[in-house]
Amino acid sequence: MRSPVRPLSARKLARDFYLRPASDCATDFLGKVLVRQTRAGRVAGVIRDVEAYPAFTDAVHHGNKKTPRTSVMWGAGGVAYVYLIYGQWHQFAAVVNRADVPDVIFIRGATPVEGVEAMTAEWDKPRGADQLANSPGKLCRSFQITKDLYGADLTGADLFLEDWGISVDPAQVRAAERVGISSRRDGHDSPLRYYLDPAD
Repeated sequence: MRSPVRPLSARKLARDFYLRPASDCATDFLGKVLVRQTRAGRVAGVIRDVEAYPAFTDAVHHGNKKTPRTSVMWGAGGVAYVYLIYGQWHQFAAVVNRADVPDVIFIRGATPVEGVEAMTAEWDKPRGADQLANSPGKLCRSFQITKDLYGADLTGADLFLEDWGISVDPAQVRAAERVGISSRRDGHDSPLRYYLDPAD
């Protein structure tokens, strides 16, 4: 996929996009553009790698139990779930589906298309554009996504998705097991990771 330029027809995704089950909408996130408005300006990237976490289907999804940490998942879709791992790396998922069904789509990676200089400034050492958002933690750092955005409205002004009309051929989409899940957990091998092959 060539790095696209934002078309005049680009539009922010409305609430309805998120009000669907994770298993139905996960691949629709591929090719959409993640946008963050930062103090340094707008940064954006084409989403290339996601994981679906449907509620109540296996033991993998920690949102199955409502806790202070996961409470935002239990509202209606279209908000951000942001958390910290290893005391260092933020992780970002979009809450989807209706209220009381804590489905999320975890955003694993994106290709930067706007604000590369602002993204690079978040790192101590220079790195290529292809290394700025190719993992969940690096994506959050480059996009300045922190726990301050926990519960943020994804139809609002700070963090949202846009449709640039990027066409994703279903033949480009690969499915695999979700990453970093213990084999001791039921459902660890479900092929609920969807990504665009790096060669596409």
